[in-house]
Amino acid sequence: MTATPADERSADQPRAEKPRADQPRADQLGELARHVLAFEHDRAPHDRTKEAEIRVEFDMSPARYYQVLNRVIDSPAALAYDPQLVSRLQRLRHARTSARAARSFVAPGAAPEGREEER
Repeated sequence: MTATPADERSADQPRAEKPRADQPRADQLGELARHVLAFEHDRAPHDRTKEAEIRVEFDMSPARYYQVLNRVIDSPAALAYDPQLVSRLQRLRHARTSARAARSFVAPGAAPEGREEER
């Protein structure tokens, strides 16, 4: 059996992997998406002036900005671009949606669901 150049490689030299076409790459992220991620990276989480800065920086309403942000953090390219930030933003979003889902919408003074008031 003859040795091929690939066999002669030492164990400490890993094979250089070619990026697959279906793998997300950070350079596939658009300019707006990079700008949004940079803005989120630099902002304090509970800064009251954030909405005003969103209007100035992006020339869009805060509601539209958060729609764009949610689409960006769902992007595999964004995860490749800044995995730590995107993971943090996804965790925060999940916590907010979980808290929202756990809320009770029973009107004050009304009987809880599943129990009828005694007459």
